[in-house]
Amino acid sequence: MWLQMRMKIKIRSRLPPVIDYNEYVFCWQEVAVHFAFGAVFAAMVSYLFYNSVIAWFFLMPLVGLSLNQKKEQLCKRRRQRLEKEFREVILSVSSNLQAGYSVENAFRESYQDIVILYGKESVMAKELSLMLRKLNNNEQLEEILLNLAKRSGVDDIRDFADIFQISKRSGGDIRTIIANTAMIIGDKQEVRREIETVISEKKMEQTIMRYIPFFIIFYISLTSKGYFKPLYHNILGWIIMTAGLAVYGIACRLSDRILDIDI
Repeated sequence: MWLQMRMKIKIRSRLPPVIDYNEYVFCWQEVAVHFAFGAVFAAMVSYLFYNSVIAWFFLMPLVGLSLNQKKEQLCKRRRQRLEKEFREVILSVSSNLQAGYSVENAFRESYQDIVILYGKESVMAKELSLMLRKLNNNEQLEEILLNLAKRSGVDDIRDFADIFQISKRSGGDIRTIIANTAMIIGDKQEVRREIETVISEKKMEQTIMRYIPFFIIFYISLTSKGYFKPLYHNILGWIIMTAGLAVYGIACRLSDRILDIDI
């Protein structure tokens, strides 16, 4: 009995971590890099817009607040990778079902295909590893998929898990459902790639336009000494420069939303 308990503890300790795809935990290296770049950007803004070191200390808290925006971007990218790799899993499972495997064994065999395509550290490889451990612990496949759908925040995975659960209980055609799911996800990814190709040029223009105001101010300050001096070190100048920064920030936010197209 003691040996069985020891084996159970050992199996549980090897389970991969459960990932919530709506949350992102930064490591200290990522935080350090973010604050380093943020500190340089804040120094540039404080010099060009205020010509003051004190302004840098007031701008640095905004760097910390921008971590939330960075977290949203990283979560979205990770969900997109998950959706892309999930389609490959479904294609592999569909092929394995055609070869005569059961549904559970089809998911087991798909792990090797995902490792070959994306590596062991890929998002879906970790999820499949967790899935295989749960299957070995006699958990139901539909419950495992529902858990993944709940954590993923991806509509296609959620819809697939719901349909799979209903079909499994009612004896539906699992092979057809999985094949149709792979086709639908593939069509959506193809549309997303076409849209990204179309707007890639606009994103490049957006990136350039974001830095043009700083270049203009720096160029004028360099070629026309004292041009911005009336705006520095006085209340009216601070108000005007702060208003300009606020308009700049709103414009950047609007451009991000315009180019952020969800499929």
